[in-house]
Amino acid sequence: MITIQNDDLVVKVSEVGAQLHSVQKDGFEYLWQGDPASWKRQAPILFPFVGRLKDDQYEYQHNVYHQTQHGFARDENFEVVKKEATRVVMELSDNDHTRKVYPFSFKLQVTYQVTNNQLDVSYMVTNSGDDEQLIYSIGAHPGFNVPVREKGIFEDNVVTVDPAEKYQRIKLVAPGPFNDLEHPKSIDFRQPMPLDHDLFNEDAVVLKTDRQPVTVTVGDPEHHHGVNVITNDNQFIGIWSPYPAKADLLCIEPWWGIADGIHSDGQLIHKQCMDRLEPERSRHYQFAIQVF
Repeated sequence: MITIQNDDLVVKVSEVGAQLHSVQKDGFEYLWQGDPASWKRQAPILFPFVGRLKDDQYEYQHNVYHQTQHGFARDENFEVVKKEATRVVMELSDNDHTRKVYPFSFKLQVTYQVTNNQLDVSYMVTNSGDDEQLIYSIGAHPGFNVPVREKGIFEDNVVTVDPAEKYQRIKLVAPGPFNDLEHPKSIDFRQPMPLDHDLFNEDAVVLKTDRQPVTVTVGDPEHHHGVNVITNDNQFIGIWSPYPAKADLLCIEPWWGIADGIHSDGQLIHKQCMDRLEPERSRHYQFAIQVF
């Protein structure tokens, strides 16, 4: 386990999946600690796919590859390439295991850095091949303890979105869940949304952000504690809590991709919302977590 810290935050990161393991301020744990009864993970990195593929597979250049929901990065061991008091850089490269399910050369570099009460998270994806495009998506899936600081109950907390406006909600449809991008609904965040487990009876609440800067906050108005997830340039934000498990947990997920569509043909080159990189090119993605 790797620790970075400053006078405000103590953050721990696992080398397995480069997954956040702990985010503490003043001795209080903000990050969900995992529970097999509801959700065993804490903050997986979603790569090279966000969400589920139809039949957990895809086809590329006449070959069929099997891949479970959210990709393989969350279960791979990352190498620590740089470690400082307030910053750590970790990296995953393609290997024999990844090439069996994803036939591309790549590097995924993850950087965590603490500044005051903020944890900055950045991803850099590199096409390390020399002859074909890298086709991928990436996302984050951090889970937070709700109620924050163990006061009250889940339903005492609210979610706010800044800018406070109406957003397009992309429905996730069973049995995937698969996206229905063609038929978005409207969801009103001009006022805070009180939390209720039944909000998630159809899986995540997915907001289409049109790549504008958006901050999603979960907090307890009475006790004035919470978490801000500050995003920029991502296409979607998922807000999710396991259902019907009803855990004291809320995930706020910046996504640069989405699950297969309900009409997906399984061809990787047709998959919606995928990024593409030419050989030897890199692309950066970033978001931040503030606790208060």
